[in-house]
Amino acid sequence: RSVVALSAVCAMAVVSSRANAQGTLGAQGFGYPPGQLSVFSRSLGGATGETDALSPLNPAALALMRRGGMYLQSEQENRSLESGGQTGSTQVYRFPLFMAAVPIGARAVLGASYSTLLDRTWGTEIRGSTSFQGDTVSFTQSFRSEGALNDVRFAGSWAVRDNLIIGAAVHLFPGENRLTVAREFDDSLTFAPLRDTSTVNYWGYGYSGGLMWRPIRTVTVGVSGRIGGNLDLREADTLKARAKAPSRFGAGVRWYVPGLTAAFRVDRTLWSDMEGLGSEVAKPEDAWDLGFGVDAVGPQILGTHVTIRAGVRRRTLPFLADSQQVDETAF
Repeated sequence: RSVVALSAVCAMAVVSSRANAQGTLGAQGFGYPPGQLSVFSRSLGGATGETDALSPLNPAALALMRRGGMYLQSEQENRSLESGGQTGSTQVYRFPLFMAAVPIGARAVLGASYSTLLDRTWGTEIRGSTSFQGDTVSFTQSFRSEGALNDVRFAGSWAVRDNLIIGAAVHLFPGENRLTVAREFDDSLTFAPLRDTSTVNYWGYGYSGGLMWRPIRTVTVGVSGRIGGNLDLREADTLKARAKAPSRFGAGVRWYVPGLTAAFRVDRTLWSDMEGLGSEVAKPEDAWDLGFGVDAVGPQILGTHVTIRAGVRRRTLPFLADSQQVDETAF
């Protein structure tokens, strides 16, 4: 099963699903991973994720924000589904990334970020009927989930030399999923609607470190890794399950000459660390993430140079569909 996405400022995806599943990406497994990438890195296929100060992956890259500042990102995702001759569409609004940084002296930068690790916002409806004392009554039953598992990072970076930067960070993983099941009868005057809600909460921690190295003036290499600690799932303050927050490891290279930047990144996330946090059938899959992109100075329009960016991204998602891992390709 594969997904093709077209990325601009917001992400768009088209996916097909069987009629008896009626699922969306956000309904699979523990949710859909937006990717923790800034708009700039998204426009280059995620290729600059390890060398981008606004993408909360490599804490060493935070040193590039030497003037400090704040950054807020919003995304709108439009999905269309076709199954069994029927079509439907959904819209999801996200604010998946917030970051703030402040310089400390000439070589250090401290920062905090809040990003979405797994988004589990989705909804679906089914039609059915039931009998009451011989009378058949039709109803509409809806299933909805709202919430996400998030990554709160407190990071610091230090420029050891002009061509070498190191960084470290502490991560907290709070989250919440609000689950609702509702049934509304067509004969609403006789039968009252039914509703049931449940809320589960996540809490975990982890650590990360990274470096950025410029072996020559035109090349920058970024490497980072995150080790996940305990990740708890609670319902009504009762511990239901415990697993590990997902670890990840990534590396990227960025080549720059005046007027042109090219970058490549590879990332491995161990989502299987979360196994045991949900039901036995929820078995998260480890995922690869590859990206390549270019950023070039384009022609002049009204006396101003236009920047032209392009990227391609290929990754696997942390869940199965029809017993096969899902691939996603973004342009």
